[in-house]
Amino acid sequence: MVRIGRIPFLLARPQRKEYIHLVDDILQNQEFRKLKEFFHHTNHIYDHVIRVSYISYAIAKALRLDYRSAARGGLLHDFFLYDWRERKATDTSKAMHGREHPHIALANAKEQFEISDLEADIIVKHMFPKTHAMPRYKESFVVSLGDKIASVYEYAIQIRHRLTRARA
Repeated sequence: MVRIGRIPFLLARPQRKEYIHLVDDILQNQEFRKLKEFFHHTNHIYDHVIRVSYISYAIAKALRLDYRSAARGGLLHDFFLYDWRERKATDTSKAMHGREHPHIALANAKEQFEISDLEADIIVKHMFPKTHAMPRYKESFVVSLGDKIASVYEYAIQIRHRLTRARA
């Protein structure tokens, strides 16, 4: 079965057009587009959340989970409109952003969109285990994992660029 290529077709495959259809209202939202103004790990928050969203969508679809909620929750998981580096510089505990931003993102998401209980759990629990609250849904674990995959990728690309420049 594997040799003739049937196994891959048993899994639901991610489709770019389908993904865009699921999240286009968020991508077109003016408040959400402001994420392009704030730097995140290695680029803008906007770029990061799209990466997390698509990774989460693809994993959830392959696992036959609610890929719509994974895609939407992945987009909204970091929907905070401030530069966390600036905030961290003035935060005496140096750890508040990591624990607070999921709740800020959820509040912003609820102001702009209708958010299901599943999407709310995805947004608030994406920092697990840092936030200690255990995700309630499988999709929440998927987005938490997608966030970590995207972050590692983003930092790896940054390290690669630095090494390339250092050799030049």
